[in-house]
Amino acid sequence: MNTQILGRIKRQWQFAADAMPQLICLVDRAGRVLHANRTLKRWRLGEVRWVHGVHLHDLLHPRCGNPCCYLRQFWQRTAAALVRDPRAEHEVWDPVLQKHLQICVQLPERGLDQDAAAEDFFAVVAIDDVTEARASEDKTREAAQVLNQRIEREKEKLAQAERVQSHLFTLLDRAPVLTAMADRSGALFYVNPAGRALLGLGAEEELSGLTLIACQAPSARACIAEDAMPAAERDGLWSGDSVLYSRDGREIRSHLTLVADRDGEGRLEGYSLLARDMSDWVRTEEALRATQNELWRLSAQHLTIQESERRRIAVDLHDGLGQTLSLVKLSIEEAARSLGGGTSGKVAAALERLGPTVKSALTELRRISMNLRPSTLDDLGILATLSWYFREFEAACPDIRLERDISAAEADVPDFLKISIFRIVQEATSNALKHAGAQCIKVCLRERNGSLELSIEDDGRGFDAAAGVSDFNHGLGLQSMQERAGLSGGDYELKSAPGEGTRIRVRWRVEELSQRTPAESFELSRVQVLRQPGPPDHHLLERLSQCFACMKTLGSK
Repeated sequence: MNTQILGRIKRQWQFAADAMPQLICLVDRAGRVLHANRTLKRWRLGEVRWVHGVHLHDLLHPRCGNPCCYLRQFWQRTAAALVRDPRAEHEVWDPVLQKHLQICVQLPERGLDQDAAAEDFFAVVAIDDVTEARASEDKTREAAQVLNQRIEREKEKLAQAERVQSHLFTLLDRAPVLTAMADRSGALFYVNPAGRALLGLGAEEELSGLTLIACQAPSARACIAEDAMPAAERDGLWSGDSVLYSRDGREIRSHLTLVADRDGEGRLEGYSLLARDMSDWVRTEEALRATQNELWRLSAQHLTIQESERRRIAVDLHDGLGQTLSLVKLSIEEAARSLGGGTSGKVAAALERLGPTVKSALTELRRISMNLRPSTLDDLGILATLSWYFREFEAACPDIRLERDISAAEADVPDFLKISIFRIVQEATSNALKHAGAQCIKVCLRERNGSLELSIEDDGRGFDAAAGVSDFNHGLGLQSMQERAGLSGGDYELKSAPGEGTRIRVRWRVEELSQRTPAESFELSRVQVLRQPGPPDHHLLERLSQCFACMKTLGSK
């Protein structure tokens, strides 16, 4: 009875073993197969009834001629391992079967099966095809690797974004213009140090309650609230001029740029504000406007001076040369009538009277020419011209004492400075004579430490230099001297006070002026000549000189 039950149980286990997907083999100590389940057939390795006594290598690799095949030494290595552990597992890639195999060798419990012992049953070898599982694991591993690579890339992007953000905030903190960030409502949550300094905020002061609108002056708050924020939300960017309002109540004219910040889906997140302080620019523009107004005023005065000088020259020519030429004309007509009447004595007398008249005309012509531009300035130099002018001044004004201190040499004065020095001396002494009522005038021209210094002092009435002058002609003369000094590269200084006389000093740095290019020096001289009141009519003077020379020759004959 027990034998029948045991046989039925064995058949049931046999059926269960045949139904298993693993290849299960009973092997002896030499590695020969005693029995195998029906998986052998499903793997197309032969029939179960033919495997008895076949070595495990020959069962799995029936036509393998490779002496180094892993299955040839498998059993020896496994048997040695089973001495230490009753279970051994291996996982290999079988190149013949083209499968990933998991081989498990298990020793049975001895004494439980006497029949097995009679058949010299040694171990159970279970071979499982794990190719699909391994492929799935490989795919999972590959997917995990891809996922890990993506994670690493995202980490790198995140780290890079953090570095960019760090650099960005470093740049914002060092930016010289106001940079601020606000939320959707306009509440500020970041202002860089330049912005804090501009708005009068402390370095650690909280920004709670401070908004974009609150940063504007009360008179300009509608700009951001009604123009900038709606335009930036609509177009993405707004730019324009406005007035900011600091904590100390100071209004700051600024050029603003407001940018709308949006998230990836296009929703408005907040605003970024850039503001450049335009106060210096506004002051510069106002100064430029004032300079332009001053230039227009000076141009008008220049035209007035020019017309005045032309009028003076016209009067000199009419009253002086005109009268003299009229006398010459009458004398010539009288001589012609006498010559026609045959009275040679009257002709000779008329021609003799022409001599002093022509001489007077030449003297008048020389005086006008010298006033326009002294010829000695080009022929003899500035020192000789000043000496001539001083002699003429002393002859014309014997009651005024003229002191001269001319220590500079002719070589110390550049050519383009000579006319400026002469005109300044001429204008200053003329002012002292006409307006100051001076009794003593001192003119000094010296060279000192590479600089040329000209000073004219008088002991006249003086005036309040800080308040300006009311006399129009006097004011034009002072401005003319200042312009000449500035155009020639000199530093102009005027000191005067009521009852204390007037002192005019001009200083030129000759070493710096000597570095000018010839073109610059020529242009400077050309500008000075153009700005001189009443430019001379050289053709008229030349014709008059030729006429008087002819008349003088005729008179001498």
